[in-house]
Amino acid sequence: MACSGGGSGSGPAHESPKAHKSSTPHESPKARQAQRPQQDDPNLLRGFRHWLRTNDTRHDDALAGHTLHIGLDYRAGDRAGAVKVLTDYGPWSEAEGQVGPLAKAFTQWWDEDPAAASARFLGQGGKTAKQTTLYDGPKPSNLLEDFRSWTAENAPNGERLAPHLTALGIGYGFGHGTQGTGAITLSTDYLTYKDHNTQQNLDALGDAFADWWDGDKGAESVTVTSDDQGSHAGRRLTAP
Repeated sequence: MACSGGGSGSGPAHESPKAHKSSTPHESPKARQAQRPQQDDPNLLRGFRHWLRTNDTRHDDALAGHTLHIGLDYRAGDRAGAVKVLTDYGPWSEAEGQVGPLAKAFTQWWDEDPAAASARFLGQGGKTAKQTTLYDGPKPSNLLEDFRSWTAENAPNGERLAPHLTALGIGYGFGHGTQGTGAITLSTDYLTYKDHNTQQNLDALGDAFADWWDGDKGAESVTVTSDDQGSHAGRRLTAP
């Protein structure tokens, strides 16, 4: 998955998390693609659950059923993104001991992808039961910073809009069909009651994100929100 980017509008701006899977982290995407006849599912939840059930190495198929939701979180100024994996383990007093095999399997599946540096595994009630390192190498990916840079260079009024982006989140749940079912949220520091142009700015950022995402199948929609949640703008990212 790639988006048009750069000052000329050509070349990839980002690669979707887990777009390629390899046991050699530093191989080029083309080399990885040549080794794998089928690209990973752009929906991370479906992809991980499918891997648990079909991977050649021994994994308990029941682990897939304990994985309910996968989210990616990117924030301005952070070095890399973070993954949040919601499970049904628990109650809380038991979740920490139960989640270990799933966390180990997820780290193996992630395979040092630079799209996220760490993962938190949540039990019932949303409390963190375990945290693991996913990638600590050079040149990590931060999709929010990538989009901010692209917006400043390519979008109308982009230099003014980009600094107001504060976070980018992608949530992956269950879905059907071949399209990705991720839902993206872009957060800003705009305050509706302070800036009468907030809605106009959010609309412009929604349009810019749809241009940057460029038909990528990793998500179906994006919502841009003000900091006080008083305004929002929504855009579809894939054809219905």
